[in-house]
Amino acid sequence: MFDPFATLGFERSYSLDVTALEKRYFEEQKKSHPDRFALVSGIEKEDALRKSTTLNQAYLILKDPLQRAAFLLKVRGVEPLSHDPLFLGKVMMWNERLEAGEDLALELQHEEEKLFKDLETAFEEENDEKAQVSLYRLTYVQKLMK
Repeated sequence: MFDPFATLGFERSYSLDVTALEKRYFEEQKKSHPDRFALVSGIEKEDALRKSTTLNQAYLILKDPLQRAAFLLKVRGVEPLSHDPLFLGKVMMWNERLEAGEDLALELQHEEEKLFKDLETAFEEENDEKAQVSLYRLTYVQKLMK
C-alpha cells in the first residue's frame, strides 16, 4: 500500500511541519526529477519518472490537511462518514442563507477554524470517531466556502 509518510520519510501523524515537508520534498525531487535522467537508458528514465510521480503524490496528500487526515483514518481502518444527521440541519440552514444572498464568509471561516482544531485534537487523543466526524464536517464547510 502506498504510504505518503514513508515515501517522504515522516512519521504517521496528523501534525506535520509543512516547511519541513516542503524542504524534504524538494530535496528528494532534485534527486529523482526526470530531467536529470534525460541521457540515460529507458529503464532508468522510467524509474526516475515513477519515483518523481510517487513523490508528487505523497507531497500533495501530506500537504493537504484533509487528505492527510483521510489517509490516516484509512490506514486505521476507519471508513469515511456517508452522512451526519446532526450536522445536516446546520448545512441546510447555511445553504438557505447563501441562496438568500447572505454573506457567510466570516461565519464559515470561524467554523472551519474550529473544525480544524477539533480534527487536530481528535488525532492527538487518538479519537478516530471524532476525527471522522470533524473531517466530514470540514469537507462540507469548505464546499460551502467555495
